[in-house]
Amino acid sequence: MSFLIRFLFLLFLFIFLQRFLRDLLPRLFSPHGTRSADPVSPQRGSVVKHGTMEKDPVCGTYVDIASSLKLTVDGQPKYFCSEDCLKKYRKRA
Repeated sequence: MSFLIRFLFLLFLFIFLQRFLRDLLPRLFSPHGTRSADPVSPQRGSVVKHGTMEKDPVCGTYVDIASSLKLTVDGQPKYFCSEDCLKKYRKRA
């Protein structure tokens, strides 16, 4: 019985230390001392725009029209997030 109590205590201690270090270490090495709330953070160098957003007709990503690729089809502008989506759209049309 004492073996089981020791095992559970060590397991609890291990889990506690693991979570504590996981929370502490990113704060120590990040430039602002805080972790991002979003586990999927933007790539380094990417900029979040606050302009007019349009949906990419190929992949469905919303893109800022000021920084996206544009193609005019039948007088209607189409906005794309990448060259790949633009090429796929051209192949379909």
